[in-house]
Amino acid sequence: MENANKSNNNVESVDDYLNKGNTLYNQGNYEEAILEYSKAIALAPDRAEAYNNRGRAKRNLGHFEGAIFDFDEALRLDPDSKFVYYNRGTAKNMLEQFFEAISDFDQVISRDPNDADAYHSRGCAKGNLGHPEAAILDFDEAIRLNPEADSYYNRGLAKSKTGRLFEAISDFDETIRREPNNMRAYDSRGCLKGELGHPEAAILDFNKAIELNPDFARSYANRGIAKDKLGDTSGGKKDLEKSLTLIAQNEDEELKAHIQKMLQIMKRQ
Repeated sequence: MENANKSNNNVESVDDYLNKGNTLYNQGNYEEAILEYSKAIALAPDRAEAYNNRGRAKRNLGHFEGAIFDFDEALRLDPDSKFVYYNRGTAKNMLEQFFEAISDFDQVISRDPNDADAYHSRGCAKGNLGHPEAAILDFDEAIRLNPEADSYYNRGLAKSKTGRLFEAISDFDETIRREPNNMRAYDSRGCLKGELGHPEAAILDFNKAIELNPDFARSYANRGIAKDKLGDTSGGKKDLEKSLTLIAQNEDEELKAHIQKMLQIMKRQ
């Protein structure tokens, strides 16, 4: 009887640790949540929920390898959990392990064909692998199941890569309708308007993106290019130089190289 009571007390303590961890997780206090989940695991190493929740907290802190380790263990204990497959897939996406991420999202969809998040995340992985048409199909399904701004935005990006610029703009329009403060949607829509030969309209979108985030280097660069197309070379240089200053803070080397190239072209004008 003594052993049985001790076991029951342990089960109660495990649930207490899990509940404390969940409360901390929901408050965004991921490091403290990890400590509580670790206490639960120490008492009950066969609780898949504890590994899954600790993995989620690690993922949100950017500790993707550690998160995957926990998700692997959770799946060993509960191999049919669509939630753990999804969580592991999102961590693999962040590590650019796109093929493996797609495999995890496939597992989710095979268990729940109506999981909009799995279609959306799988579409992102396919897009990152350079398969925009396949990505669009997944975003279509995500939107059918749950029409959210992120799916419209990412479908717009995928459509722009296939040359369907007007359809892409329509998706960015819908993104902005649902999320009026989505700076990336304004910036992306502005790029397409510029590509279609409407730099004035593009500048309005870049202005809005900068208004929403005055430190958004990409929009300064894009606005500078649009201004140059309108003959405002001085204004264009000013925006590109501002963008370079901001890039020095976030180390976007690809954008930095592009801006430096544009400035060299403007110097010859």
